[in-house]
Formats: sequence, C-alpha cells, structure tokens
Amino acid sequence: MRDEFLRAMTAAIAVIAVICATGIVSAQIISPVQPGQTLVIAPPTDTPTPTPTPIRPPVVGPLEPVIQPPIAPTATPMQPSTPTPTATPTGTVAAPPTTPTTTMPAPVQTATSAPGAPPLQPPGVQPTPAPESAPGDVVGTQISSGLGDSLFPAISGGYAVWYDNASASIQLYETASGNQSTISTAASVPLPLPHELAIGGMNVVWTGRSPWTEGDIVFLYDIASGRLQQVTNGSGVPGYPGVSQDFVVWIDGDELGDLYLYEIASGNTIQVTDDPYEQLLADAGGERFAWADNETEGGDLDIALASLNDSRVRLLGDDGDDSYPDLSGDGNRLAWINSNENRTAVYLYDASTGNITQVTGEPAQPDTVAVDGDHVIYSDWRNGNPDIFLYNISTGVETPVTNDPYAQLFPDISDGVAVWMGNNTGLWEIYMWEVPGGR
Repeated sequence: MRDEFLRAMTAAIAVIAVICATGIVSAQIISPVQPGQTLVIAPPTDTPTPTPTPIRPPVVGPLEPVIQPPIAPTATPMQPSTPTPTATPTGTVAAPPTTPTTTMPAPVQTATSAPGAPPLQPPGVQPTPAPESAPGDVVGTQISSGLGDSLFPAISGGYAVWYDNASASIQLYETASGNQSTISTAASVPLPLPHELAIGGMNVVWTGRSPWTEGDIVFLYDIASGRLQQVTNGSGVPGYPGVSQDFVVWIDGDELGDLYLYEIASGNTIQVTDDPYEQLLADAGGERFAWADNETEGGDLDIALASLNDSRVRLLGDDGDDSYPDLSGDGNRLAWINSNENRTAVYLYDASTGNITQVTGEPAQPDTVAVDGDHVIYSDWRNGNPDIFLYNISTGVETPVTNDPYAQLFPDISDGVAVWMGNNTGLWEIYMWEVPGGR
C-alpha cells in the first residue's frame, strides 16, 4: 500500500513539475478553509472514523522575509573524536516480531524519495562500498549492531530511534546508558521506508501494520510509561508522521493527502486541511507543525508552517520544489531542502525574526536536513558520495563532519548530539556524534 501511495504521488508531482515555478524566496498566505463546525474524532475504534470538518487556521497579514545570502564554508574538517566502544545494552530487549522478516535493500539503491523532492542520490551515482581497510579514524560512535541494516535514525533529548531491517522493528537507544530495546511489536510492525519514523520529547511515532487490519496505522509510543497505542484505526492511507511532546501530525490520503493532528492529552483527532492540493512530509516541534504543500499559483511544492497558538499559515519557498521540512525541538526554527533544475539547497526559517536564510550554495548538493538549537545538519553529495555537514547558525560557518569514501545519510540532531546512518562496515549502522561545544 505504501509503495503504491508513493508511486501515485510521484506521478502527480511529475505533472506539477512542468508548471511554471513561482518567484524569489517568499512567505505567502494560504487561503483558509473555513469550518462549518468543529468535529472531533474519538480515539481509534473498531468502526470507521468519520471524516471531520477541516480546521485550516485563518490567515492574517503577509510575512516579509529577510533573505540572508549563504556564507561560504570557512572551517576545516572537524577532527574526529576518539571512538568509544559501543555500549553493551543492559536493558531488556523484546523478542522480534513473529511476522516474516522484512528485507530491504540499501536505501540509496531504491527510489524511496518523497515525490516532488530531490532524489535520494544524484542520477547514476551509487554509494561507494566500504573499503576493506578503513582509512583513518571514523567520526562518531557506532551505537547499533546486529545482522542486518539499521536505517532512518531520529533523535530527541536523550533517546535515539531507528528501524532495524533484520527484525523489522523499531529500536530505542538511551544515549546516557547505552541501553537498547525494541519498542515495536508483532502487532505494530513498522514500514521499511524513510520518513515513517519520528521522535519528539518522550514520544515516538511510526507508520506500521497490524495483522488484524488491512491498512497502514500510525503508532505512538510513550517512552516514560512504555505505553504503545494506535493513533489511526487502519482505514485510509496514513504516513509521514511527525510528533512533539503534545501532538502527532501525519498525512492521510492516496493521491492527494490531507494533514491530520492528534492531541495526545485529549485523544482528539482533527483534520487540518481538506482541499484539492497535495500535502506531504509532516513534521512537528514545540507548538508548531509543518508540511510540504503545492497550494501555490505555479503549483510547485512550498513549505507550509502553522501553529496551535497562531491563526496564520505561512508558505515558505523558492523557485522549484521545497520539501523535507524539519522543525527544531522547540519549534522556533525550520529547515528544508529546495530542489530547482537539478540543484538542491538547504534553507532555514527563524520564527522569532521571520528571517529566511539560504544555508548552502554552490557546489553543495544536500538531500536531507535537520535543525535543532544553534545547528543545521545535512547529508550532501558534493564530494561524489554523501557526507555529513554542520552549519552553525550563530556564526554562519559550515563545517564538514565526515569526509571519507563511505556513505552517510539521514542525519538528525538534538541538544548538540547528532545521529546518522553510515555504511562504514559494509552494513548500514547508526552513528552518534557530539557537537564540539554542545548545543
């Protein structure tokens, strides 16, 4: 179902891509959908969930961004910290699901990028296999281990999560103790796809499947209590979930998805959008949530930003398609990838100032990005294979974190600690690295 969903959206975006893109970096206003009434959906039950009335927030006044030019890299590569041995898990690890193991090829060899966004790799470029002997030190500490690949990491506070394809499970790693445990079950088997796993505060969400339902389900796991619950009931085509401490967002729909929001404390679900436009790749942080949306005059994808405490919805973007939004943990900063005529760039929006900064210029080729605190982290193909780069927001300096023949992808960062997946050993493993100077 998810593969069909991705193929359908890819076809839709291919049509959109031939339409004229809009002008310079901008923050535009979305026409609000006025609800006739506020309809709240109860937590998932055995009966189909009724379609609620959308509550797209009303819009007030335009936003005039301040565009700051990218600053050329001036830093030398960071010296790798001395790797420490991988901590031996001491926590109880749950048994892997009893359902058949899902085997997934290395993600950079499959077309799993979100439609309308830059591809996971430049056409014709394959990741360089890990050499038989590693040149020099490895940046970061390997925190995963096992017989298969560890994929698509995310981090928040003192916890990291990733997908393990040998057991088709979600792994939870406590950074302070090194304890690792399995938090998915045979009734919540995660999808082996990128952008289907997220963590915010003490909450983890993923898109998965249950043997008792035919459709995909968004699952929510509370780290503090160990409680696992369904956010959706198996109907529809949910995916691309994001989560903060207080709510979950996701996209639901086959060819044209809409944005939904689930309030964790109350258990209420709200449909946020209901229109003929495309919504993709939701994320959440603090009181804000963001997604990619093609409600523009030219029809290209831009980044939509909304808040629980603000009546405005903003569209942020440049010429071409803007996608892969990532909000900082407090929701104050938003980073994304712009793709225009086979060129990609990282952009950054500061909600406190309204400023938009183009973080990367030539010859950068970023494909995924994350932001938290004073740092933006992204994987970039400028050296012929994907390496990790770090941008300091205060100083405007970009620094290469890795520069080797391995492939490093899908970085994330929280409180000055970064994670990514790398094929340094011949398998995809998860690496953790502390930013010098902290946050």
